[in-house]
Amino acid sequence: MVIKVIKCPSCGEVLELSDMYEGMEIQCSLCGLSMIVKGDELLVLDTNEVYSIESLAFEEEEEEEFEEEFEEEYYDYDYEE
Repeated sequence: MVIKVIKCPSCGEVLELSDMYEGMEIQCSLCGLSMIVKGDELLVLDTNEVYSIESLAFEEEEEEEFEEEFEEEYYDYDYEE
């Protein structure tokens, strides 16, 4: 079983797709966007837009960069104001 990790094209929520979802309607757990997985493409049912699964691939580096930025902002804040 192959599992691909992608970002929802609407809200960016991280989704895990297995090859079992081929041809099935799936929904984003955060925004509820309905999609169908067809091979290496993702069809958004609301707008009939087609996305390449490769273009939506989630990369861990993105999350790490965001966490680092958040930590820098948190620790650099001047609490004595």
